[in-house]
Order: sequence, then structure tokens, then C-alpha cells
Amino acid sequence: MTLPAADDEGCVRLATPGDIPLLETHHRIMFEEIRRKSGDAADPAVLGVVGIEYAKKLAREIPAGDCVAWILQIGDRGVSSGAISIVSYVPVPHDPHSRIAFLHSIYTEEEYRHRHFACRITQAAADYCRTLGIRRMYVFTNDAGRPVYTRTGFVPVPNMMILSFGT
Repeated sequence: MTLPAADDEGCVRLATPGDIPLLETHHRIMFEEIRRKSGDAADPAVLGVVGIEYAKKLAREIPAGDCVAWILQIGDRGVSSGAISIVSYVPVPHDPHSRIAFLHSIYTEEEYRHRHFACRITQAAADYCRTLGIRRMYVFTNDAGRPVYTRTGFVPVPNMMILSFGT
């Protein structure tokens, strides 16, 4: 599936297993930038493991349909990407279904920012979820990403917390 646009605005297309190296690179660089902007040094060894594990996840889950990714491409270059992971979760009163999507790894290469490419990837993911009948899509975000997700219709959820184990 490709969403048409003017050549300089690129086109959004579904990622294939052949795109895993690009998706892994974008995912890893996203975390490098987040750490750098927060003043924390990114540990290259840890980010290397994150990249390897993300590539393994994609290799398993893209063919199975449990992870779906999109790439915004200009010419033959992928400049922005993002994905959803579809999981079974708890039915709730406002959504009695158990399938939900987690949006993740939204990244645009620095020289292509401020052109709404991340919004286009996010919208493609939202549209895809609607076609599957998925009624809930979650995203973990930082201040830089919040405007992108707000434009797509995400709202903050005040009743969520997380407990992390390990590093």
C-alpha cells in the first residue's frame, strides 16, 4: 500500500522484511538522539543490543503480521519510518475487544524534519488499525513527539504508570 504525494513529499509505503536494516537504524538513532538531548550519554553497547533485538523482533513479527511498519520514501531513500505492534490486551468498558496496537519507533532523519513526515507515518498506522477494527492505539512519547501524536488525535492518559525491572 502506497499513499501518493508530490515527489518532494515522498510516499508512505508498507515496510517489508527487506527494510529491517533501515527500520533498525532509525530505531537505534532515535534512542541515541533522545539520550543526547536529555544530557545522558548513550551506551553504544546497550544501543547495539537494542538494535539487534529490534531487528529480531521485526524479522519474527513482520511476516506474522504482529508488527506492521511504514516507510516514507523520497526517491529510493527511506527518510522516515515507524511501526505498530499488535497485541492482545485487557478488554475494557469503552473497548470490549482485546486487540490493541502500540505505536513505536517513529523517526525522521534530521534533514527531513518539519515536513510532517512523522504525522503521515502515524496517520497511516491509525488508518491501518481502523481497517482491522482495532479501537485502541497507545504510544509512549517525549516532549518532541507529543505534537506529532496530538495532531493525529492522541490524548494524554492520566491513569497510567509503569514499573520497569532491570536497567
